[in-house]
Amino acid sequence: MRRIIAATALVCVMGIALAQSAAATRDSRPLAIPGGQGTITSNTWRTTGNGSITGNTRQWEYQVSAEYAGSKAVQRLRATWYSGASLKNSASMDVGIGASGITVGISNAWQNGRTHPKYWENTNGARNSSWRSNIVVAPQAFYLNDTIFIANTALVKLASDARTFQINASA
Repeated sequence: MRRIIAATALVCVMGIALAQSAAATRDSRPLAIPGGQGTITSNTWRTTGNGSITGNTRQWEYQVSAEYAGSKAVQRLRATWYSGASLKNSASMDVGIGASGITVGISNAWQNGRTHPKYWENTNGARNSSWRSNIVVAPQAFYLNDTIFIANTALVKLASDARTFQINASA
């Protein structure tokens, strides 16, 4: 009996872990910085599917980051992101920071829209710059299924190099 209970518990835990990993889509793109100066990586993660419906809104969670791996001193490290989807009939979309939203025009035709770019920048030598929030579309009925995306650009400026380096990721 103990073996059956233990096996059932293990299957349940594995099922939860698989469900959690299947519930997100992600992209991670590294870029080697010339001269062996390290790597800048853009990471983008969001919940999958057509969002969760709450009241008259549709929502997805997301996280974006810029990461530097290397031995050089970091002067600037920035993650810049925006989200987009196909919307209609004056629907709005927001990524949850500042005046980041968009509203599409009054039309029964689907229109591709995207939010204004937002960024989070570290200038204190940090090697990671990240932001986590949610995407909201309202009213939820004016979102075209399977059109949501989020794109992120990671940028680094090293103290020892006059150039900036950047790489994009999207999910």
